[in-house]
Amino acid sequence: MAGSAARGRAATVDGHPGVISWNEDGTPRSLLAFTVTEGLITEITAVVDPAELALMDLPDPV
Repeated sequence: MAGSAARGRAATVDGHPGVISWNEDGTPRSLLAFTVTEGLITEITAVVDPAELALMDLPDPV
């Protein structure tokens, strides 16, 4: 995201810790959800497809 104006924040995604970033216009840009096992991240799920992000119930940008 270097040079972009995306904003991001920590969020809970389907019960997992995650990070959501938004474009300047408030549309979701990407989502990362982390599976944590015994205190370690064991899986990362990334969603970057705008159509898929539009269907998700995401919090508003900060």
